[in-house]
Amino acid sequence: MWKLLKTNLIIEKSSKKNIFAFIFVALFIIGLAFYMENEDVGNLVALKTSEHQNITSALSQFQVMDASKDGDSNELYKNLNEQQRLISLQRVAAKLDKPDLFANSAIELANLREDAFTLEGYEEVAVYLPTYTVNKLESIFYETLKTLDIPIFKDNLSFYQFLIFLFGILGSIWFIFLAFYTCGIMIEDFRHTSLIKGYPIPFDQYVAAKGISTMSIILIFIVELFLCSLLLIYYRGLGDPTYPVAVFDGNYEIYSIAQYIGICLLYMISIAVFVILLSIILNVLLKNMYLTLFVELLLFALPTLFPRMISLFPYNPFNYMNFTNLLNGVSLDLAHPVALNSTYGLISIGLSIVVLIVVANLFLSTGKLKRV
Repeated sequence: MWKLLKTNLIIEKSSKKNIFAFIFVALFIIGLAFYMENEDVGNLVALKTSEHQNITSALSQFQVMDASKDGDSNELYKNLNEQQRLISLQRVAAKLDKPDLFANSAIELANLREDAFTLEGYEEVAVYLPTYTVNKLESIFYETLKTLDIPIFKDNLSFYQFLIFLFGILGSIWFIFLAFYTCGIMIEDFRHTSLIKGYPIPFDQYVAAKGISTMSIILIFIVELFLCSLLLIYYRGLGDPTYPVAVFDGNYEIYSIAQYIGICLLYMISIAVFVILLSIILNVLLKNMYLTLFVELLLFALPTLFPRMISLFPYNPFNYMNFTNLLNGVSLDLAHPVALNSTYGLISIGLSIVVLIVVANLFLSTGKLKRV
């Protein structure tokens, strides 16, 4: 088996598909860095300008009225006017580099928004405002910065800050990338059975070697993400691996960037093993890479197409394949909220991997393969 594994790795290394994938990953990282630079992603002034426009749109839903604290105007209108004032104050604080003023205003703004959720008529302007979950994450983030006296203004293109943005995007597309990459993992072997019969080993060991070699290439992709990002250390600095990141992990919590990246890596590796096994089984059953890809993407999309499934089947592994949404607490803002967390997600994916291995062992032998 080890000789076969070595042979597979040599073949994979020279595969045009893999060479293209390596180039694609490198260009993706470089393109993302240029995009962040050109679009000034993370610029607090631009962010607060957008929020100011949204709050102005929300206020336009009301008639002109007295918004003073002693007036008899709508309570929600007063609240939104106060939010607008604080957002304007944050814009000034960002321009003048006043982190304490920015943090204090952010905390006060989060408290105002939390009050607004309970006021009459909020549903009519909810589309212009952050959700409860987003507001809660911002609140604990700025409270942590203030408590620990950590500066707010960071270069988003420094190494660690860039990785946060990178893994935030990867969390949404990682499963899709793997589905495209692995959907034909066994198709060539089925088309040319001499590839299988040419090795004097059981078919299940042949498949295992194929899966391990594919997983090895995927691990190299992950390493490539870091290697390409290392260039940012030279141009923009290392950044701060202990900088806080607000997440929802069953509870609203603060992780360091290093912790956040660690969880993302666990998910990326677990999802990779899961998708490889799923692709192998679907290849055997369907004998078609396009059908395999269709089924995988359909399973991935089902929780998005039918959100009710998430609350009905909270341990469905496909609920956790988009780990960016998982850590952002997106499931809390559904019509039927459910509190997912990363630990249960890893357990669910891990148990699913065990089930897939058992299923593979049950029918992945040459004789049974012919009957399939």
